[in-house]
Amino acid sequence: MRSLPALVGRTASAWGILAPALYVVIGVATVAIVRGDPKFALAGGSAWALAAELGAGLLLIAAALAAPGARAGHARFAGLVIVAALAWPLQEWAVPAAASGLFTAGLLLHAAWPPLLGAAALRGPDERPLSRSAVLVLACAFTTSIGVLGAGSAAFFDPRAQGCLECPRNRVLIAGDANTWHDLGQAGLTLSAVWIAGFAALAVTRLVRASPARRRVAAPVLVPTVAALVLFGIDALHGRPRGFLSNDPTDRALWAGEIAALALVAAGVAWGPVRTRRARSALARLVVDLGASPAPGGLRGLLAGTLDDPALELVHGVEDGGGWIDADGHTVTVSTGPEREVTRIVGGDRGVSAVLHRRGLLDDPALTAEIARAARLALDHERLHATRRAHLEALRTSRARIVATADAERRRLEHDLHDGAQQRLVTLAIGVRLARRHHAADDPELDAELATAEHELQAVVGELRELAHGLFPAALDEEGLAAAIEGLAEHEPRLVPGTLPRERCPPHIESAAYFLVREALRLAPAGDVNVDAHRRNGRLVVELRAESAFADLPVRVEDRVGAVGGTISSNADHIRAELPCAS
Repeated sequence: MRSLPALVGRTASAWGILAPALYVVIGVATVAIVRGDPKFALAGGSAWALAAELGAGLLLIAAALAAPGARAGHARFAGLVIVAALAWPLQEWAVPAAASGLFTAGLLLHAAWPPLLGAAALRGPDERPLSRSAVLVLACAFTTSIGVLGAGSAAFFDPRAQGCLECPRNRVLIAGDANTWHDLGQAGLTLSAVWIAGFAALAVTRLVRASPARRRVAAPVLVPTVAALVLFGIDALHGRPRGFLSNDPTDRALWAGEIAALALVAAGVAWGPVRTRRARSALARLVVDLGASPAPGGLRGLLAGTLDDPALELVHGVEDGGGWIDADGHTVTVSTGPEREVTRIVGGDRGVSAVLHRRGLLDDPALTAEIARAARLALDHERLHATRRAHLEALRTSRARIVATADAERRRLEHDLHDGAQQRLVTLAIGVRLARRHHAADDPELDAELATAEHELQAVVGELRELAHGLFPAALDEEGLAAAIEGLAEHEPRLVPGTLPRERCPPHIESAAYFLVREALRLAPAGDVNVDAHRRNGRLVVELRAESAFADLPVRVEDRVGAVGGTISSNADHIRAELPCAS
């Protein structure tokens, strides 16, 4: 069963020329046979019925040839539909008016179209591989239709012995045995009803379990195919007592229903190209929108609108395979759930993006391919922008880690100086003072020496205190930026604090703002420096104005502010910095 679709698929590229010509030959032969002896034909003497019969097959061929990829050599679905259409009129050939060769072909292939059409419907326009249950059903179908009803029955059917003196010779006759032919006919018709019931159950199960997108692709072909085959199965049960299919009024009524169902199958096959063109039209509008709105990050919104999924997300693969990033370069986790799934799309430069969408939205591979084709340049642009933002974010994070590490080291050094060397020197100075009181009161020379030592120790303690404060002021950690600036103003009278925020910002933001203020004092060689700071829209704005001109900002100041995600600008006597300070 796997070899037949493969064979049909490999020859599909030739159908564009051969199928119409071959169907014309089959149609001419069918018309001649029916008109030669209409009382045995399903179409009878009605030209309209015969036209409807041949028209159904012609519609199937035309729709299959218009299917995407029908002439590309890989569309097994289109090839199977064409072969089923070619086999459809052969049920009219097993009548006395047929020539010997056509009569034999009618005996062998009069029931070949149902399994061929069933195989096409199970594969579907999206070229799905056949499941094990589908292979089992189709194996039973082909064995029954071609093996039992076709070759098996024909091998024991002698038309003349059965009283048909006008019938041509059966060229595959092995032994004329009326009982065996009748038993095989009954068995074949019974098995036909059985495999068609299995096919219908399989088709219904597939549609129920399919996602909405796959259902939209498969249902237009699968549903009318089920209807056509069920009508054939009913006809098989109707003909079972006599052991063969005939053309009584019930047979003809069921046959008319099969013609209508085949016309609907043709419409379902034709819907595939229409659906593809509609998708291309929508994606063409998407391309136009992308041209009008090239801003990075806009592709997600356009895809969400085009595919009618407001929650759709677009992410891009990291070059080194290290995960996924969004349009802003932030690392994201791609996960699925009961209502969400992921579809990967390969862009023009082989980069990989992924769409997180509602389940079943992109089950149609043709639609996914069209998205990749239509939005290729936009995907590449968006992915490159996201990658650049990710690199910048990684650089900013790295700089922030360096600054945080430096601040932590400053805090440690300040703590060590304050609680270590400074405390020991203070203790030593107190010891010297006590020694002066108890041992040097009667010795002026010793008292003078100890006084000098005490004075030097106090000077060293003061210098250590200034050094520790310069490394990292304790007030900045304990009380915040305003207290730290006010403390700095006590040591640097040129610094004039103005409005300062009392609410706290993250420690690394306060540290950057404080050291900017301290550096500004160094950049203004003379005169007062006024400092104001306030929070606005989640940002801390620090403004410094000097009576004299500031020197050029050193790189270390810009790096320190930039490392925490801030910006800085300056002119001769004004420095302004904005730092993120989310509450």
